[in-house]
Amino acid sequence: MRRPRSHASLLIYNCMSSVRQDPSPSFPRFCPYLPRVANPLTFPHTMLNAEECNMKPSPTKPKELTLLVGQRDHHDQEPSVSQADHDLDTAPLILRDAYDAGRFELRSTQYGVLGRVLSVHDRGNISASDDPRIYVNTNAPFSAIVCGVQGAGKSHTVSVLLESMFISNVEEIGSLAKPLSGLVLHYGEAGASAHPCEAASIGKSTVPGVTPPKIKVFVSPSSLKRMTDLYAPLGKSITVLPLLFTENELDAAAILSMMAVGGADGAPLYIQIILSILRRLGSSFTFRAFTNELETHKKNFNPAQLAGLDQRMSIMSTFMTTKASQVTEQKDRFAAGQLTIVDLSDLFIDSASACSIFEIINRLFVRAEVGTGKVLLVDEAHKYLSSTKGFSGLTKSLLTLIREQRHHGLRVIISTQEPTVVPPVLLDLCSVAILHRFSSPAWWTHICGHVSADFSESDAFDKIVRLRVGAKFS
Repeated sequence: MRRPRSHASLLIYNCMSSVRQDPSPSFPRFCPYLPRVANPLTFPHTMLNAEECNMKPSPTKPKELTLLVGQRDHHDQEPSVSQADHDLDTAPLILRDAYDAGRFELRSTQYGVLGRVLSVHDRGNISASDDPRIYVNTNAPFSAIVCGVQGAGKSHTVSVLLESMFISNVEEIGSLAKPLSGLVLHYGEAGASAHPCEAASIGKSTVPGVTPPKIKVFVSPSSLKRMTDLYAPLGKSITVLPLLFTENELDAAAILSMMAVGGADGAPLYIQIILSILRRLGSSFTFRAFTNELETHKKNFNPAQLAGLDQRMSIMSTFMTTKASQVTEQKDRFAAGQLTIVDLSDLFIDSASACSIFEIINRLFVRAEVGTGKVLLVDEAHKYLSSTKGFSGLTKSLLTLIREQRHHGLRVIISTQEPTVVPPVLLDLCSVAILHRFSSPAWWTHICGHVSADFSESDAFDKIVRLRVGAKFS
């Protein structure tokens, strides 16, 4: 079922990062147009304003209706107290007038300053707020897509979102008492053109009074020295380690991911044998038992089957360890107040292999006990997600995580230059869309059919084409 259209949108000018030193203070950051939902009590919020914060006590109910207190009749025009509280607690974006009307200063809400509102657009009507501040609610799980061409300010916006979740005790950027635990998936160019993941920049600050978060970067073992040198200029708060899995971390699902096993239909014989072994082991699966079974069956493989199997097993062996010192290094892979970056930029790792490893890391991240909320950043998604290869294991994993984000206390941010690599169902599930400058009508068509704002009678696309560096349309 398609979501009903709403019409209001915002033009926002983003605040400067208090931690990053680039871009310079003259670098404008803005965030035009945040889609609103016409009926915030029925459909998920994208943004909360003051009118939606009005609370009226529910009338006295008979005892038979005790269980229904707080629920709302379809014909009611005003939210109940409990419903309004829920809206206040879960809205991903909060205008300053909503902050005041909802008395957020008395709540335990954690938030970060995202920018300032230049104008509110609603069916051709344009208005402005007396107090232009807009916040991102870091207390509640949400999902967001950030897209735009290179150099339009996309990475800077992502960094500000991360600062709101990891930089505490800095009033200029918001209120954060309990930093989150973060995971960044990054796959980029290797060799002479390689650059560190830009999310790592929040680990370096020259601003007095700012304590940057601890950053751990896990890389392919074969590129450890090169990546250590690459991240060294970012400071001592960044530690680069090889990404290695232990036998206990590799369950049956991890084996299927690492060996790129999609299913038995049309699969080679040796893949079907692997599936048969996994089914037979069932809940008693251990990596050692799996390899023992596989060695027994390999005796009957022909040379072509052995070559295919060895190719897949070699990737798995590259990312495994049994050494005690390396096992210890991997234990603190995720922690509260720590941003973990998995950077698989390597000449010897293709995008398909990177997706398989990212899928395993996602599962380990969700299972990790960190004692706080979590945020997952899918960075430069256009370099490894694909709209032409169907739903990969990683895409399915992201869909599941977004659908279950409240169960896991998870915030998901997808950053990409090209939005067409993001499946439509993912766009449907995202509660916030932030669009930086681009000029492709195909990109616009792909996006506008899956957001709640109604752009049918607006010149929104023309505004996106003309956005300045750092400006965005949300």
